[in-house]
Amino acid sequence: MKYFLLLGGFAGFILVLLAGFYAGNRPVIALRDAAVGCVVGSMLFRILHAAFISGLKARISERNKLEPALISDDEERNSRVH
Repeated sequence: MKYFLLLGGFAGFILVLLAGFYAGNRPVIALRDAAVGCVVGSMLFRILHAAFISGLKARISERNKLEPALISDDEERNSRVH
């Protein structure tokens, strides 16, 4: 999770800093806005990471529930062949 927080914070900082300079803001204002962008970006990436992990866990548990049914289907096919 630290990786996503760092990545989101860095991306938010750089994006807002460049946008601030491109808009013609003074460096102090651009850095202040970039600091806020860093916090917002890291929180957004944290939420996205949590949603991704939640979906991954749901998919794995769903797959584990279906696994016995898939095994029994394979056994039925093998018994018909022999």
